Amino acid sequence: MKDLKCGLKDCMYNEGYCCQAKSIDVDKFTDCLTYSKDPNKRKSLTEAGRDVHKPVKYDVDTQVTCHAACMFNRDTKCIANGITVMGQAENQANCLTFIKD
Repeated sequence: MKDLKCGLKDCMYNEGYCCQAKSIDVDKFTDCLTYSKDPNKRKSLTEAGRDVHKPVKYDVDTQVTCHAACMFNRDTKCIANGITVMGQAENQANCLTFIKD
């Protein structure tokens, strides 16, 4: 999947709001288990300046394994054209593309 948007600026795989991980794992509660906080990324004025720009497109084809009861889940593989991951709480990453099957 090449269209994997990530709104978690502190994730070690996030580059310009695009996931750079080779694979991610989404659990049955739609949590992205691959999310890993990068201690070197922190909120700053420089990072806030990127919020007004379009996401950068990267050429990583991320494999998405999913265990949620979602209409895009086919034998634990996500078949959506793209997904968006955002945090609902501190240290949490959720797939917002989830549609209950």
